[in-house]
Amino acid sequence: SWEANDMKRVPNILTLIRLFLIPLYLTVFYSDTAHPVRWAMIIFLVASLTDIIDGYIARKYDAITKFGQVADPFADKVMQLSVLYTLMDIGYIENWFFLIVLIKDGLQIFLGVALLNVEPKIIVPANVFGKATTVLIFATILLSLFRLPGLIYLQLFVGGLAVFTFSQYAYHVWQAWEKNKSAKTDNQ
Repeated sequence: SWEANDMKRVPNILTLIRLFLIPLYLTVFYSDTAHPVRWAMIIFLVASLTDIIDGYIARKYDAITKFGQVADPFADKVMQLSVLYTLMDIGYIENWFFLIVLIKDGLQIFLGVALLNVEPKIIVPANVFGKATTVLIFATILLSLFRLPGLIYLQLFVGGLAVFTFSQYAYHVWQAWEKNKSAKTDNQ
């Protein structure tokens, strides 16, 4: 029978599955099968579902690991960027929208990894803007599939929100970094 200790492994297993789904998504998207975009989007939705489930289990069973802290956001961002790239490639979203999200996510991954090696730990918790940006990027992906007129306005709004969200994240990192530096100086 499954015990709490077994449940602690589940989030990392789900993250590994999500990492595996990225090349599968790309393979299906660019395949010659009937309705490749539809099948690829189903893979994306499955990956999104595993992200929700793994986050829930990690919090409920206190199964937060260093691997998960790095691999989970990495898997999320690489999957999201893969989907945005493919949708840009077929003209469903604007090139500049993809580039904004690519730069934001790339810098966030870089800062996140850099912060893991800082003592004392600097943790920048997700805030309402970051969560809203993630949800709206997801909505933009889904709505782009319907080729709705006016989607450019959603992309403008979400792109602006992504820039704002990243600048806020970078500011919080900088503040925490300065606080760490002054704490180290005070302790010497």
